[in-house]
Amino acid sequence: MRAEQEHLDGLPERQLADRLMSIAESRSVRALGIACCSAITELTGSPTVGLYLLDGLEPELVYSRHVAEGLLDNYRAGFWKRDPVLDCIMTQGRAVDGETVIGPQQWRHSPSFEMLHEWGFAYNMGGPLWCGQKIVGVLFTATTDTDAPYTMRSRQRMEMLCRAGSLALTNMTNAGAIDAHPAAIRVPEPVATLSASLPPRSADVAIRVCRGQTNKEIAREMGISDQTVKEHVANLCRRFGVHNRTELAACLLSPSARQ
Repeated sequence: MRAEQEHLDGLPERQLADRLMSIAESRSVRALGIACCSAITELTGSPTVGLYLLDGLEPELVYSRHVAEGLLDNYRAGFWKRDPVLDCIMTQGRAVDGETVIGPQQWRHSPSFEMLHEWGFAYNMGGPLWCGQKIVGVLFTATTDTDAPYTMRSRQRMEMLCRAGSLALTNMTNAGAIDAHPAAIRVPEPVATLSASLPPRSADVAIRVCRGQTNKEIAREMGISDQTVKEHVANLCRRFGVHNRTELAACLLSPSARQ
């Protein structure tokens, strides 16, 4: 509701600064997604977040929360090619919301609204993530509140969140955690060497475990079930003599893991 949105817009700047710092200090893509989700929830009232990195022009989902699988599938299946918000982000390099891009009178008759409405949302907003002079990712959110379209203050704060996220991605790139060209998560050299000795499916799971992805995220990317992912992880843990996925990732990322 509008009163709630006005309250969110009026949150103390110290609170905003704390959220921006938590985003900027992220050291992994998953940590960045979690920090962005927390900030967006607090600053917009919606817990929905989708973090994409760009492989060429195509957005690759690397983190999401409170987004229906069907909506993600629709977007990945090709809607992104005609998404006016994504197009505006890429051409103008700034945070925008769907209603403003399309126009308040046309919004509820647009394909964007129809897709969002099908999955329970009313408005969406997104912003660019930069590395140097290149947009390497996009941060999206959406709200179910039909009475509270995003305000100018919301867009300004989204812009600040994206700037903090851009700093985090730049630091990750400089530290060798991700590649900037394309903006896909790089496979560290020890993992790349080790994975050559594993069965293809196990190697794919091992790489994604090192990226910090959850079983659900791995299953979605690979087109397999959560249970199958769990079995691969369990087999990898037994193979390398570790007790959990955290120890497994540390083992795989260690140069001594090569066999």
